[in-house]
Amino acid sequence: MQENVSLNNSEWGVMEVLWEEQPQTLMQLVHKMKEKQGWSKSTTNTILRRMQEKGYLRYEEGERARLYFTEVKREEVVLKETDSFLKRTYGGSLGMLMSAFVENHPLSRQDIEELREILHKAEKNAIAQRDGKEGGQ
Repeated sequence: MQENVSLNNSEWGVMEVLWEEQPQTLMQLVHKMKEKQGWSKSTTNTILRRMQEKGYLRYEEGERARLYFTEVKREEVVLKETDSFLKRTYGGSLGMLMSAFVENHPLSRQDIEELREILHKAEKNAIAQRDGKEGGQ
């Protein structure tokens, strides 16, 4: 993935549409972005061109129209954006993020169980990583 991927709100909208289903033609994207954002054809076309220049998407010539594809995976962009948010907002402290969230949002039993499972998995990974480093020394 590109190191400098940072989608603005308009780009997120286009990428969400393409991540949902690709390829799509310009007219399919125009229709969806008009529904979603109220954009005109020229606005959609301009955003697509800029995103191409940034390397976020590409097109191939189809029989009747260009077919647009994403060049970045949703999971990779979400991870990068999450890391950036955590660093900017909480100084990289996951504990501060979780504390702020839990204090302001009631958690269901299911939420708490999911968090326990995530922490249990993280603990196993940390132990495995530590044991692997100790064994290699």
